Amino acid sequence: MIKNSIPWKFYNPTSIIFENGSLDKLDDYVPYKKVILITSSGFVRRGIVDLISKRLEKKIICILSDVKPNPDLLYLDCQLDRLRPLKPDAILALGGGSCIDSGKILSLMLSQPKEMTLKGHFRNNINLLKSQVLPIIAIPTTSGTGSEVTPFSTVWDFEFGKKYSVFDTRIFPSIAILDPTITYSLPEEITISSGLDAISHAFESIWNKKATPITMALSIESLSKSIPALRILKKSPDNKFARSELMLASLLAGLSISNTQTALAHSISYPLTAEFSLPHGIACSFSLPSVLKFNANSDDGRLANLAEKMNYSSINFMAEDIDKLLKDLNAYDIFYKYIPDLNLIKNLVSRMNNPSRSANNIRNVDESDISQILEDSLASFS
Repeated sequence: MIKNSIPWKFYNPTSIIFENGSLDKLDDYVPYKKVILITSSGFVRRGIVDLISKRLEKKIICILSDVKPNPDLLYLDCQLDRLRPLKPDAILALGGGSCIDSGKILSLMLSQPKEMTLKGHFRNNINLLKSQVLPIIAIPTTSGTGSEVTPFSTVWDFEFGKKYSVFDTRIFPSIAILDPTITYSLPEEITISSGLDAISHAFESIWNKKATPITMALSIESLSKSIPALRILKKSPDNKFARSELMLASLLAGLSISNTQTALAHSISYPLTAEFSLPHGIACSFSLPSVLKFNANSDDGRLANLAEKMNYSSINFMAEDIDKLLKDLNAYDIFYKYIPDLNLIKNLVSRMNNPSRSANNIRNVDESDISQILEDSLASFS
């Protein structure tokens, strides 16, 4: 267990509003005059964009409503050309992780000279200027990414099969508005995938070299809510209490990873999403039981403490219960739907060791370790 004598720090500047019906008070929380709304077409169809437009009246100067999962850098570059002439003073990002990530990237890039592009930055290593970015108001519509309270964003380059991670404290959202009622009608697969993302974040923050007493407490509290909430929602998707608990669990895990970042399970996940478009929550959770057992061999007490706090008799029993959870939620079936031939992923092992994530893991790892973790994880599919 992390000892209090070890120096640590914790920082998160995001102002958080957590309230049922908070969208009805949106004008009270958005003090800006020229706002770009970043979202996806589903929220237009469901009437949420119209609701926000009415609440903010003339503050919305543009609606970008065609954000796709895992935003691509060429798509975002095209949007920059469209949005720069509008000279907005804030970004409002409504949606799951992809919409909020897109809002963060656009906030960052709209403060750059017009000749600066994501293509130039990521492919040609052109450095961004350290300028002030547009403030971001984040409204998450799923319970999983925690992106509303993190300084991270993800950009994909599907032309070259790459995923880029952006870590910049300037893209912490200024305001996060969480309204659990938005999640009441989420489809089952999105509920499961996003919920498993929250669980992954909590575990990854716990078995992380950067963990602190605060991130440990946040993650344990998150898991105590997310695991039972997901089990309830699988059987009773209309359960409002479980929807609220899962959104709160996602927020707590997001606050935790905002300081620790993620670790080995996320490192393993990235090529699976890049190559097969496997939903992120499934990609980073299918290996959790195996990673947990792997890390148990280097436990400094934190995993044993977690098992005790979660009322598991041992770390191994906790791993077995997470495997059972994945089976009960049909997570392995979702995985298999995207990757029907599991042999296809065994050649990706070399790409699953991403040092920016795997180096955070409490136990050092090499490709042979990842290969064994992958083999053990895939054995659960049988």
